Amino acid sequence: MRFHLVVRSVCFALVLALLALVASCGGRSAAEGPPLRRSFYYWRTTFALTPAEQQAVTALHVERIYLRVFDLAWAEADKTAAPVGPVTLGAGAQVPAGVEIVPVVYVTTEVFKHVTKAQLPMLARKVWADVQSRAAALGFRPRELQLDCDWTDSTREGFFGLVTELKTAAAIPLTSTIRLHQVKYRERTGVPPVERGTLMFYNMGKFSADPETRMIFDAPSAAKYLARVDDYPLPLDVALPIWSWTVHVRDDLVVGLMQSTDPAELPGLDFLAADGPDRFVATRSAFLHGTLLREGDVLKIEVTGPAETQAAARMIGPHLSSPHTVTLFDLSERNLTRHGTDQLDTVFRAIR
Repeated sequence: MRFHLVVRSVCFALVLALLALVASCGGRSAAEGPPLRRSFYYWRTTFALTPAEQQAVTALHVERIYLRVFDLAWAEADKTAAPVGPVTLGAGAQVPAGVEIVPVVYVTTEVFKHVTKAQLPMLARKVWADVQSRAAALGFRPRELQLDCDWTDSTREGFFGLVTELKTAAAIPLTSTIRLHQVKYRERTGVPPVERGTLMFYNMGKFSADPETRMIFDAPSAAKYLARVDDYPLPLDVALPIWSWTVHVRDDLVVGLMQSTDPAELPGLDFLAADGPDRFVATRSAFLHGTLLREGDVLKIEVTGPAETQAAARMIGPHLSSPHTVTLFDLSERNLTRHGTDQLDTVFRAIR
């Protein structure tokens, strides 16, 4: 009898432990919520995924591509705001099956120095018509429109007015990119009247000739903004950097940004000599991808590798209260080669 009591007690304890385990697992799932959507920005003017890019989209279970469809800029000659650099569909290219395309319009702040409030309704209708035209040419129907604008306190009224008019013209959800300074100084820059924002967790500093200064991602600089992310009065998704660039320096001053130059190609050029980590000096005058380098010019490389992107994800993740989407900037074979799909999968998983 005593043996049976012991057995029953042990079984009861095991059942309680099992129930506790099930409850704890269920609690974690409820707290974590649904999986985040994975997405890329696509910022080239011709939409055509290479086989490697298509393979990465599939392997990483990417659900969205935020596609820049054109810039909205001020045309001084015509005294009007007009689309610039509209995206085209490459020969034989098509939208990947099962991937939603979200059109993005980059709006220059120069527009709001010229366009009046009374002109905003017509401008909004024109923007939406141009978005629909680009989408039709690429073979998709927009279900969301994102605006990308580095508005400030002096241009907020114009940008927010355009957003309000586009809500009426487009009648689909509007989202907006949100820069870090717009989060930190929200009392001055305001909060855009959109449904959600995508926090651009990069471009944290100023262009500088200083070899130690980083702009794309710099942890000490990023830390200065984090305290104001938690209570931002707009649901925030996040965009993380995976790209690299080359800064052109002359006489200790930044004279340009060479975005089309792959840092990996610089060591093989006979008119450049290494000058410390991530720096090259022109030994003679020469052209590099259309840019004239003079003897003595410095090329400063800023590489965002897996370590930097994962650090950014781990840093911002705890400060996002209700993210739906994690977007990597940007989709290109060069960036995929540097990171690899396994590393990018780790980045996606780091948020939440």
